[in-house]
Amino acid sequence: MKNIEISSSLEDYLEAIACIVEKNGHAHTKDIAQQLNVKMPSVSNALQVLAAKGLIKYQSHAPVVLTAAGTQRAAVIRRRHAALKTFFVEILKLTAEEADLVACRVEHTVGEKVMSRFVALTEGVMNRPESASLREYLNRIMPEIGLDAAEEELYPLSTLEEKESCVVVRVGKELRGIKKFADLGLVAGTLLTIEGRAPFGDLLRVRIMGTSLMLRESDAALILVRKSPNC
Repeated sequence: MKNIEISSSLEDYLEAIACIVEKNGHAHTKDIAQQLNVKMPSVSNALQVLAAKGLIKYQSHAPVVLTAAGTQRAAVIRRRHAALKTFFVEILKLTAEEADLVACRVEHTVGEKVMSRFVALTEGVMNRPESASLREYLNRIMPEIGLDAAEEELYPLSTLEEKESCVVVRVGKELRGIKKFADLGLVAGTLLTIEGRAPFGDLLRVRIMGTSLMLRESDAALILVRKSPNC
């Protein structure tokens, strides 16, 4: 079947209609307006467009009915939303409410090729045995990313003791070789562990993303971190 072009707003209407029908067995315009938090005239205009495109059957004072084409299109939209929500909850560790909001914004711009890869990535991380350590890492690190740095107690990396773990919050622009360190994974949100200090000189050895990295104490002082008690 040829894909009928509709706007992201109209996709929201189709998705809402399908959800309401699944829940109540029918969908009236007032139910759609309430679900999408829009006014009745906007609902009527949108339904007229969807009816003209053959995706619904719509008459005033009667329940809205999805056509076969509308049912198929709504199923695709809902599948995309569900897959994206799963990714945001299970991989990025957002709350269900946050994941719903982000999925609503993203689902209209993601094609089937990208969507299929989201699903494959999610299933691989969640279910494959070799991803166990990655799951553990994500469970630990994701909830800590994006917290308000103004409310956190931050420490220069140079002040941490051996075996202490932390999450990078801010990397000073004055850091020499900042691009090289970024390529090695030293960026905001990264978990690292202090492995030790060189017996002579001012070198600090840290483990980041499975790799040991040497930093000068003066450079480490430019990196602000949050201590990670769960590590």
